[in-house]
Amino acid sequence: MIASNLLTNEQKVIKVKCENDLLFFTRYIYKENHRRNFIVAPHFVLISEFLTKVFSGEIKRGIINIPPRYGKTELAVKCFISWCLAKNSQAKFIHLSYSDDLALDNSSQTKEYIESESFQELWGMKLKKDAQGKKKWFNEQGGGVYATASGGAITGFGAGVAESTMFAGAIIIDDPLKPDDANSDAKRNAVNERYNSTIRSRVNDRETPIIVIMQRLHEEDLSGFLLNGGSGEEWEHLCLPALDEGNKPLWEEKHNFNELEQIRQANRYNFAGQYMQTPSPAEGGEWRKDWFKIVDKSEVPLDSLNWELFIDGAYTKDTKNDPSGFQIGAKWNNDYVILSSIDKYLEMPELLKFLPNHIAVSGVKVNLSLVEPKASGKSLVQIVRQQTNISIAEIKSTFVNTSKIENARACSHFIEGGRVILVKGSWNEAFLHQIAIFPNGKHDEHIDLTCYGIERNLIGSNFFFF
Repeated sequence: MIASNLLTNEQKVIKVKCENDLLFFTRYIYKENHRRNFIVAPHFVLISEFLTKVFSGEIKRGIINIPPRYGKTELAVKCFISWCLAKNSQAKFIHLSYSDDLALDNSSQTKEYIESESFQELWGMKLKKDAQGKKKWFNEQGGGVYATASGGAITGFGAGVAESTMFAGAIIIDDPLKPDDANSDAKRNAVNERYNSTIRSRVNDRETPIIVIMQRLHEEDLSGFLLNGGSGEEWEHLCLPALDEGNKPLWEEKHNFNELEQIRQANRYNFAGQYMQTPSPAEGGEWRKDWFKIVDKSEVPLDSLNWELFIDGAYTKDTKNDPSGFQIGAKWNNDYVILSSIDKYLEMPELLKFLPNHIAVSGVKVNLSLVEPKASGKSLVQIVRQQTNISIAEIKSTFVNTSKIENARACSHFIEGGRVILVKGSWNEAFLHQIAIFPNGKHDEHIDLTCYGIERNLIGSNFFFF
């Protein structure tokens, strides 16, 4: 460290201001290294305040959700780590991102800040000569950074310092999931499971904070997983959507309202998640909620229609799995009308009791039950035939061999044209919510069932059963 008597009065003032204010430090170190000003937008103030609470010990587990390219990595990774090391040279950090290249680039830039003349003249921190790689580097006091991909190995290094009486490092996870991988259940689950199995254990003290910084990509991305209790921890959440409730832009200099609206129109999914931090467009994605016409039950000629029950079976009470879906629908003139579409977590014995009761209370005559053609569907058809009087068959359709998104798009023009009608009921809200978040939601049984209903009643020629 530089002795205070070797600093000029101006340097002493700058040093004190830097150590007392993360945002001042960021502006100072950024300008000295890049020769241009760090523009302080309002959201940087909020992020700085959040991270200052991390340093003070007020926040042990924190999540920051913010649009892409809004300066989060510069402030929350590079400058925050540099600032913490200036205040405590023994602080140890683990930095993770979705790829080695990103993590190593961030680590390298942080190290450059530490080694820069502007940092050295105030804090004089020397790095060990034998520990100056991008992946792992340390100073002579033992503080430093280990950087790798969120799925990479973390061995021989822990964040923080055991039994430290002050802030001594953190795990900082920046963009743990690649946007292109957001719709892969396997890749999302791998990141989420790795947090519980490996990442959270790489702290040297229970007081060591863990911070996640990312744009929202899916309802079950790491942010969603943690905020919904996936780790059993309490998380402080700073959510920064690109537009507030009054449609005021978060960072006008970056994107004004018209520019954000262009992004939204180009891809509602990406905008809802990555920009608004709610991975479910309010008006719907592939299918918009306002495309569905809702009518009173009294308007539908219930007794004259050929009602059928479509079943998407799961047969388990485990809420980690999909529920079973049940949709009663019929062709009405040239439209498809849905009397009800609900989901329940049921094991097979309960399902066998539920089906007759559900049909009985529907208020209509259900002429045939049709089961989605998957492994569990075959067994359900056999058991229902053996143990009930319900007329049931397995669906066979072209939709079985195509993706859910392809099926949804094949049906979109029917829905957008107002040819799918919902009978008003308490089930409408949950149905439309799932419609809105598809394909970013955890469950999609209502989408599957509606596609089958449209294919059978409106497309027709490619849909049959046996």
